[in-house]
Amino acid sequence: MSDGQKTGTSWIPGIIRHDYLRKLIALCFALLVWWKVSMQIGIEEIVRNVPVNVIAGENTVNLDDSVKYVDITVRGRSQKRLNLLSPTDFKIELHVGDNAYMPGKPLTFNILKSASVSKPFGINVAKFSPEMLVLRFDRKITRDMPVNARFTGMTSEDYACGEVKLTPDRVRVSGPESILSSFARVHTEPIFLDQKTVEDFEYIARIADPGGKAVISPQKVTAHVEIYRKIDTRVFSGLPISILSAPGSGKLVKKITPTNVDVTAGGVKSSLEVMNGSEISTFVDASASKEPGIYKLKVQSHVALPEIKISSISPAEVEVEVYNEK
Repeated sequence: MSDGQKTGTSWIPGIIRHDYLRKLIALCFALLVWWKVSMQIGIEEIVRNVPVNVIAGENTVNLDDSVKYVDITVRGRSQKRLNLLSPTDFKIELHVGDNAYMPGKPLTFNILKSASVSKPFGINVAKFSPEMLVLRFDRKITRDMPVNARFTGMTSEDYACGEVKLTPDRVRVSGPESILSSFARVHTEPIFLDQKTVEDFEYIARIADPGGKAVISPQKVTAHVEIYRKIDTRVFSGLPISILSAPGSGKLVKKITPTNVDVTAGGVKSSLEVMNGSEISTFVDASASKEPGIYKLKVQSHVALPEIKISSISPAEVEVEVYNEK
């Protein structure tokens, strides 16, 4: 090619054309070093209250209820861009495996070394404050536990709560072993009773949160509640009447009309239900009848059970014929 001819690269100075590829690589490295140095000596800013997301293994429970926050010192080249940063621009994840701890002993993490940090492009993380996090973990276990119904308020004096049937009567509870080992059953939230509660009812009851990061399934049960009347009444029909007379008075009773009465008794329902009438004695007192004749006397009664009271006797009076003993 003659000196007068121009090539496609003739406009590039010879000092650049000579060993072009090596010089290009050196330029790239220089730019990379410049960018790295500029970032390291760039402007610093602090982004405060960035949450740390603790991700525990399937069989591990993080016992720390509160969310952990850290302040991040970042570097960048533009103050304007740094001023626009917020905690949501960063994502810090701390993964804890099932075998990375010992139950009952706290575990210390260096966030810079242990955590996974997502950040905006062009922003460098210089440090965290605090640099270390101390967390407590426990082994997760699952148990089937019985459910106990709890009540609040009260019925009237004449009524009371009887049998309570829960469906289901057992629930599955998952949580830290140290917490679940401290109780053997869970409870419903209080079921309300008041003076108007006079008959059986059903109620959808939520299981009370036992705390300690325990998870319950199902969270609700159906309570079938029996309400019974504590003070009930019952009629005992055809009870025989006995006669009380003064011994040695020479007076005898010839006739009683009628010979049987009906007695209404009231008291504890469970006692009334098992009575057969033999526990009640009915009688008239003829000891005050001095002369022969027909007397109308009041029927009296006695009950062998102290929790039972007689409310009425029908008829309340009977005719008694008294005569002299021959």
